Amino acid sequence: MYYLGVDGGGTTTAFLLIDDKGTIVSHKMKATCHYVQVGIDGLQNTLNDGIAEVLKEAGIVLSDVEYAFLGLPGYGEQLADMTRIEEAVRNVLQGVPFTCGNDVEAGWAGSLACQPGINIVGGTGSIGYGKDQSGHGARAGGWGYYCGDEGSGYWLGKKVIALFAKEADGREDKTALYEIVRNKFELARDFDLITVVYEDLGMKRNRVARLALLLHEAAKQGDPKALEIYAEAAYEFSLVVKALIKRLDFKRDELIPVSYSGGVFKAGDYILKPLKDLICQEGVRLVEPALEPVAGAALYAMVLSGRQADEATVENLKAEWERVCS
Repeated sequence: MYYLGVDGGGTTTAFLLIDDKGTIVSHKMKATCHYVQVGIDGLQNTLNDGIAEVLKEAGIVLSDVEYAFLGLPGYGEQLADMTRIEEAVRNVLQGVPFTCGNDVEAGWAGSLACQPGINIVGGTGSIGYGKDQSGHGARAGGWGYYCGDEGSGYWLGKKVIALFAKEADGREDKTALYEIVRNKFELARDFDLITVVYEDLGMKRNRVARLALLLHEAAKQGDPKALEIYAEAAYEFSLVVKALIKRLDFKRDELIPVSYSGGVFKAGDYILKPLKDLICQEGVRLVEPALEPVAGAALYAMVLSGRQADEATVENLKAEWERVCS
């Protein structure tokens, strides 16, 4: 039996096929399937191509797949669009049982190996998802780059642009970030950053989000304003955690696991330490992710099919992921 996991994001889409022991038989990456960016046809094409490639590599056909879980960006936000997305997935999977969810559910399934708790996604966008011991789920955040997405890579990228502008014209004292941005884009004049943002980056979410890497570099150089921005992001994520604790009925006789996924958290302690400090009084424990989101999506497909994802399966899948990525 084979289980298919799909983890969509604002930048890439990951596909993973595993067997009933958690052994990885195929893994592929494609461009974003976010329907807001590429349309429903673009979503369907990305899924078609990615699934065809993992099946070919595994040497199986679509009917060999027992169940699929697809964590898709934007799913669940517009009721009319949910129907269109599901129809596109149905066209691709041709009778294979499946469940669609928001990509935050793939993050939860991976970080917590499908166990009760809360996961925060800090990628191109940001969102949180939790599931309690009764199986009830809830999400917080994830309102999109215009309405929210606080703490996301895009949000951090915008902070980089704004701070550079203030430091360039004297509203703020210059810090390491100023020179990092100038050197990155080889700016002859500070105002040339406007051309970079509008023309080179095209004001696109994924490209602006990559500016968060410059913030990380500034933080490594001890830039106090970069550290302050990470602390602001941690505060926004702490609000998501607190909101989900209120909305879900977690057993309070033990600490609630809170984990994380997404590129923002590659900044390590710059984001994790202030986050831990902010939520430590909420009856939670911050835990490292057990699996990557796409591995979680495949594991979740197994669980949704009715099979139990026992500890041995999870450990095997973890070891398999390390093998694939080595």
